[in-house]
Amino acid sequence: MFDNLRKYAAAYAVAIGGILLTCLSSWNVRQELQSSHRKEFQWAASDRIESVRAVVDQGLDALLEIRGLFYAAQEIDESEFSVFADSILQRRPYIESLLWAPLLTAPRQASTTAISGNGPATAAAASAAPATTGSERATRIPVVLTASRTLSALATGVDLNATGELAALFERAAASGKIAVSGRMQLARPGHKDLSVIYAALPVQAPGNARGGGPPLGFVLGVYDIEELVHFAIKLLEPRGVEVLVRDETAGDDAQFLHFYASRLEPGSTATATGSLPEQDQNQPRMVATIRVGDRSWSVTCVATHTFRSAEAFTEAHWSVMVSGLLFTALLSFYLVRSRRELDKRSRLATTIFEREELLRQLAKTVDVVFWATNAEATRLEYIGPAFRQIAGDEAGLDSSSPSLLLDVFAPEERRVLSAAIADLQANAGRFAVILPVSRAHRGERALRWLRVCGFPVRAPGRHLSRIVGFCEDITEHKLAEDALRDSEAKLRTLFNHSPDLIFTVDDQARILFANKPLPYPLGTADEKRSELALPAHVRDAYRQRLRQVFASGQIEHCQYTAGHATWWEIRMVPISSANAANTVTAAMVVITDITENRQLQWQAIRSARLASLGVLSAGIAHEISNPNHAIMANAALLARIWQDTLPILAEYQHEQGDFLLAGLSFVQARETISRGTADIAENAKRIQKIIGNLKHLGKQDRGDMDELADIAKILNAVLTLLDARIEKHTDSLTLDLPATLPRVRGNVQQLEQVFINVIVNALESLPNRSRSVSVSAALDRTGKRIVVRVEDQGAGMSADIMAQLGEPFFTTKAESGGTGLGLSISSSIVEKHGGRLRFESSNSSGTTVSIDLPVSNAHESDDGRFVSRGRDLHDKEE
Repeated sequence: MFDNLRKYAAAYAVAIGGILLTCLSSWNVRQELQSSHRKEFQWAASDRIESVRAVVDQGLDALLEIRGLFYAAQEIDESEFSVFADSILQRRPYIESLLWAPLLTAPRQASTTAISGNGPATAAAASAAPATTGSERATRIPVVLTASRTLSALATGVDLNATGELAALFERAAASGKIAVSGRMQLARPGHKDLSVIYAALPVQAPGNARGGGPPLGFVLGVYDIEELVHFAIKLLEPRGVEVLVRDETAGDDAQFLHFYASRLEPGSTATATGSLPEQDQNQPRMVATIRVGDRSWSVTCVATHTFRSAEAFTEAHWSVMVSGLLFTALLSFYLVRSRRELDKRSRLATTIFEREELLRQLAKTVDVVFWATNAEATRLEYIGPAFRQIAGDEAGLDSSSPSLLLDVFAPEERRVLSAAIADLQANAGRFAVILPVSRAHRGERALRWLRVCGFPVRAPGRHLSRIVGFCEDITEHKLAEDALRDSEAKLRTLFNHSPDLIFTVDDQARILFANKPLPYPLGTADEKRSELALPAHVRDAYRQRLRQVFASGQIEHCQYTAGHATWWEIRMVPISSANAANTVTAAMVVITDITENRQLQWQAIRSARLASLGVLSAGIAHEISNPNHAIMANAALLARIWQDTLPILAEYQHEQGDFLLAGLSFVQARETISRGTADIAENAKRIQKIIGNLKHLGKQDRGDMDELADIAKILNAVLTLLDARIEKHTDSLTLDLPATLPRVRGNVQQLEQVFINVIVNALESLPNRSRSVSVSAALDRTGKRIVVRVEDQGAGMSADIMAQLGEPFFTTKAESGGTGLGLSISSSIVEKHGGRLRFESSNSSGTTVSIDLPVSNAHESDDGRFVSRGRDLHDKEE
């Protein structure tokens, strides 16, 4: 038992360690899932609490809006109040009623329903009635103006002060001068179910006493359906399995419950009779927040139900981890046990082989070589080793003395060769060695083997030939390896000679030992070729220093340099060690590679990354500007319509009352100024929206689609819109000359935009002052098959040397200002990819003209005038 324990100790250790790690990983995954579950619940609960808070604030703001109406217009009739209040009720469906109730001090015997007047002015007049003794007068707050969703007990004329709870509400509101809120109350509605509501009262002061200090004229009263308020706040949120309990912390214990909102995923859940959470939610995660509602404090409790939705697809992930880990541990343990058994089996087999090898060694026999011997005339086979069966087959009879036993394993042609070699040995008494193929049957298939057959003469004391001995050795693997090595060497030689890199080996004195191609020019004398002469003069010292480091440290070294015509090269120096002394560097292989294209790709990738970042930033800015701009456009249109509807009224008033001032302007001036101002607002908002559209188009990801139909005129207009600020900075005059219609060009819209932006920006930056101009035009050539876009500037122009290097990568005249020298190179590549040409004309006196020649698309036009193509349809479309 203990022997097996030691034998399979590794398997047991892997099994135990795997089980422990699996359990630990499963527990860790479970903890992470639970933590994520709690965080997601906190987010969902916070959303619901903030939604309830926002809806409550919006509902109370309705009272402030009505009070503002009373302050703005002293006399409000019932129809005006109804129109204003109904608009609020439509926007806030949880408000059951909106009321105006003046504060009246009247004789006790007065009728409670005989109330005249309909506004704060009437209430002020009623409060100013002749005074009587305090015992003969009573404070009444009758309903004068009302707007309700359904018929309720709060009809016109009802004295709200007659109810104790409402009387206390009005006292708190009058004392604070702010909104006061009641606790939960029941509102009777004839023919309908009673509602659980809260009342909110806002005092309205006299016009001259807006800051308070005296009794109010009356109260604006709002009646809020608690259930509808909570449902309205939460129903717009995504169902997540969160239940909400709303309680009034200001009220007593028995009156604290306001409403319980059951999750839409568990619609049957209800609160307990005491207003607490359901029993199944008692141990669930919860979040409690307190919000201010007027002069009261509400607590909002959110609790996660059992159906709270949080990454359901992964809630059982820890079981998957555990099962997978246990399965992997079991498989690995099984593999180790199996490997141990195979090792034991191989050990026993090795012991057996060793014993047999010892026996064969004692008998001076080998398995790999077949020894044979014949008489001097080669007419009798005297001996052949038992390994011959490996060549001739197990059916070969080793007891035969006929030489044909050895010869018959070969084909007739090889048999004649071997017979001729034996005859030559007999005649000349010399040894021979021939390599012959043997076709041997093995498991029903013919396998070609190669044998090296060697023969040696054995001389008798009289120096005459007495016997011929030899051996047959299977050299199939050696011959195949030799052939493969020869083929590999030929392939390597071909690759080495045809490599685009210049490769040569050098010694420690930098002398060339071997090169893969003829050198372009002599490098020293014929006997001593210096490798550093293949490099530019400014690189040679660094090359020799790096080469010495290679021979000293045995490490690979490399360096880069630039040559003429803006080309980049890399030198790699690889040490070559001796086979006998691994730490001794006997030579070094030098590889000189042209990396210009790689450098270009790196710079282009950096530029593309910058453009992508600029696009993302532009899209973000466009999104942030778009929302307020939509509001400006909508409000500008609304203000324009309001002003147009108001003009006839103001004109009639001017006709009747004479001229009057608006914001210090006469009516005629104000009419022109406001009309012009609203038009300017709308026009500039549309301009902003167009710029936003161009920015969004700039921020779109370029997928390299070359099958779009591009409108050159629209692209040029969009480019000039994007460059508006830069144009304003550099010149006072930029003209765009476009024909009425231009055919489309097939290609990539964003890439063409990049070309036009690069060319126009270069033209603007070449201007010495703002008085110089830039002209952009587009027209068909004389053949009508190509569009020519010209960008002409009145800049300083370019010299012949600069013109000769235009378009070369990394060539720039603006290095000090951050130029990379890739703009025109990339633009030229884009134009060529579109089948076009980019041409430059420049002189020091007349500026520069850049011509972009693009082929017209051969797409046909449909019946409605739209160009049809396999790509996107860009007809009259703003990206």
